Amino acid sequence: MPKDVAELTALFDLQTTGENRFRGPHPNTLLQRLFGGQVLGQTLVAAARTVPDERLVHSLNAYFLRPGAIDRPLDFEVEVMRDGNTFSNRRVITRQGDTVIFQMTASFQEPEDGLDHSAAQPTDVAAPESCPSLHEVLERRFGASVRLVSEWDALDVRLAARPDLVEGGGNMKAWVRTREPMPDDPLLHSAVLAYLSDITLLSVSTVPHEVEFLSPAMQAASIDHAMWFHRPVRVDEWLLYDMTSPSASHARGFAMGRLFQGGTAVASCAQEGLIRVLG
Repeated sequence: MPKDVAELTALFDLQTTGENRFRGPHPNTLLQRLFGGQVLGQTLVAAARTVPDERLVHSLNAYFLRPGAIDRPLDFEVEVMRDGNTFSNRRVITRQGDTVIFQMTASFQEPEDGLDHSAAQPTDVAAPESCPSLHEVLERRFGASVRLVSEWDALDVRLAARPDLVEGGGNMKAWVRTREPMPDDPLLHSAVLAYLSDITLLSVSTVPHEVEFLSPAMQAASIDHAMWFHRPVRVDEWLLYDMTSPSASHARGFAMGRLFQGGTAVASCAQEGLIRVLG
């Protein structure tokens, strides 16, 4: 996966292959299938490339239909659903060859003034500089050879609080940002925000149970992902990712996340995924 911000941003430099058609690169990775956050972010960029620059993404809804192969590029076909006075809506089909692996609908809006409020950022967390990195936590738990240790080197991810139970469900908080400054392009920051939102979210649904999310005894995969972008964000500055799982059933886990920056809610997301215990 991307080892630095240059490689990370290169993932979202899509090639135009036709009218409303684009192709995205694939990274070097130790994973057996494409990281879902990569597919999510690249598909969002493809949709945004077909709307006016002044219209910013405010929501997306997506389904992971099949695993993505790590050695084949992604092709994006964007359908223009609607262009109104202030909103644009797009539907995107993502393929590898003739196989559809992902689909997304995304909505964009030209910013306007209106009612404004925000939930308060959780305060029961340590400062990011004093929190252990995800790299350290995974290494302690699974050993230095765990494949995921180096998969997100472009990001600085730190556990802000020990995973715990909240009203019967799982909860986890993490600080996250890119390790290096990012260009000022708002779309690029939104794409990387979508990318990083998929890193730890589903794992929260296993916190109430005596299982290891990364264990070979568990099959885990994203099924769907929804995201709402409330305010402008910079992913090269610290974000607090507050994740909770109110339910797990029928081998599926459900989790929700809130992303805060500077004390204000900047995005929210929700995901359902497969968490099948094997053997």
